[in-house]
Amino acid sequence: MPDSYDVLRSVLTSSFRVPEEEIEPERTFAHLDLDSLALTELVLVLHERLGVRVSTEAAVGTSTLEEVARQLDALRAEGARPVGPS
Repeated sequence: MPDSYDVLRSVLTSSFRVPEEEIEPERTFAHLDLDSLALTELVLVLHERLGVRVSTEAAVGTSTLEEVARQLDALRAEGARPVGPS
C-alpha cells in the first residue's frame, strides 16, 4: 500500500502542476495556492486513488500536507480492518 503522503505529493504534481520543490510536509494548501474548487477536485482524485474520502474542510485552512496525509492513513487503516462477526 503506497504511503498517503507520496500519493498526495504525486497528485499535486501531476494533476495540479504544483512544482515538486514547493511540496513540503509543513505546507498548507493555501501556501500552494489551491482554491476551493481545486480542493474539491483533489478530494475526488484522492478518493479514486486511495479509496477513502477526506473532507474538503480538513484540507482547507491551516491543515498541513502532513496532517492531511495522516488523516488519509488513518482512514485507510480503518477501511483495512477485518469485519468481525455480528
